[in-house]
Amino acid sequence: MNPKTLFLNRGMLPVLALTLCACQSPSMEQTQANTKTPPEIAVHETPQPPAPPDDKAKETPMNQKEPKAQVAYVKMTIKDKGDLIIELDLKEAPKTSENFLNLVKDGFYDGIRFHRVVPKFVIQAGDPQSKTLPMGHPQLGTGGSGKNIKFEPSNLKHKRGAIGMARAQDPDSASSQFYICLEDLPQLDGNYIIFGRVVEGIEIIDKVRIGDTIEKAVVLEKWEPKKADSPSN
Repeated sequence: MNPKTLFLNRGMLPVLALTLCACQSPSMEQTQANTKTPPEIAVHETPQPPAPPDDKAKETPMNQKEPKAQVAYVKMTIKDKGDLIIELDLKEAPKTSENFLNLVKDGFYDGIRFHRVVPKFVIQAGDPQSKTLPMGHPQLGTGGSGKNIKFEPSNLKHKRGAIGMARAQDPDSASSQFYICLEDLPQLDGNYIIFGRVVEGIEIIDKVRIGDTIEKAVVLEKWEPKKADSPSN
């Protein structure tokens, strides 16, 4: 069986070498890349005071809405490895990001283990069965949250550190299983939903092994990149 397959298994079929889709995915080498520009960062505007009634040129709507946030952040703590900060792109993949955020808020990922690791390819987790089944069990890679989300095309690419949704052959079968790219994988672009990227702790993804546990995943109110250490004189 080709180890670079991203689907979730159905029934009692053995788990493929890599479920970026719930087992039974089409060969990754057959996927093709799409190219688009990256999303923009939102800038929050301060509403202006209303203009005089006779000054139409300066009038602004009284009920002007503040622009919606375009990113959200999740901190995922991997036992004995450290913290990953994941930036979700709410503009390019709003439904997929919302699904992931809701699962994090519900504590769904707490205690779940990474059941697939393929060097120079991806690490994968999100099957709730990994909390109880032993690693290598044929049913691992087939579980989900009980809710599927529709395929959501986006401009985001399979770059190192990108996070995407695993699925079965049905494009609308993604649920809770996710994968993180260990290197650029342009052959997957357009075939799986990328909805964010690791912005801090990316060195940790190379240390993840099968059976490693997600101790805790939480939504952050805000995140700022660490300042680089001042160069020594």
